[in-house]
Amino acid sequence: MLAKELIARPHAWQLVLEVSTPALWAVAFSPTESHTLIHEEIPLDCTARPHLEALEDAVYNNPMLLLDFKSVQVIYDTPHFMPLPSEMSPLAPQILTKAFSADAIQRTQTVQNPIEVLGCSIAFAVPDAELGFINRTFHNAEIMHPLAPLATWMRTRHPNRRRGKTLVNLRPHRLDLIILGEEAPLAINSYSITCAADALYYILAARQTHRLPDTDEIFIAGERELRAQTSALLRRYVRFVMPVIFPSSMFRAGRAAFDAPFEAIVAPMMHTESQ
Repeated sequence: MLAKELIARPHAWQLVLEVSTPALWAVAFSPTESHTLIHEEIPLDCTARPHLEALEDAVYNNPMLLLDFKSVQVIYDTPHFMPLPSEMSPLAPQILTKAFSADAIQRTQTVQNPIEVLGCSIAFAVPDAELGFINRTFHNAEIMHPLAPLATWMRTRHPNRRRGKTLVNLRPHRLDLIILGEEAPLAINSYSITCAADALYYILAARQTHRLPDTDEIFIAGERELRAQTSALLRRYVRFVMPVIFPSSMFRAGRAAFDAPFEAIVAPMMHTESQ
């Protein structure tokens, strides 16, 4: 349990939550103090009850999450998303409706994350009830898809000669893939995976689609064991496969940051990095 006593001055802290089907991940830290980062994975048992009820229990059973934080960001993991050119953003609800079945996005609201440095946005569907719970529980929470902070960080990390540079973010159930172009991205996508072989297939297929040479770098973040397995497989086909360069601004947060979801680590930098 995350007790509220863990944080003495929450108004100086930032909270990042990631809501997914199997778990709720929580990352809290003070940007002005060293070695403060708290990271917790809270399983969500949805076998006999709706996801919303499991999410509510996870939040209410961990009082630290209900403190008055300086800022709250909620990363909402959903397969019902679509990257769109910025000029198509006003049409996002209609596009999602056509892209997915009516049952899949019934009783949902469309949320958009503009990524100005890439000239695009991520539009995604969040169930009405879960969006309402998030907005009621967390004051002024910013809601984002996992791809939004990853794409923003990747683009600002590589301001020049960026075509073909690839970011791979590996989660136990998901692969996030960003491939940069000179201006617009070549690929922004997430895939459901169960093992390193799944990840290898999707990464190589995307690179083949865009005819990338084996000299274009791949930067890998995410779950440690899956990252090691996938890196070993990729090195058979790509010359430069390397871990991401960890954000320097998060080093002071402490070693716990290395075990937290990478998208949660770069989310607090999303707006400063997109300037």
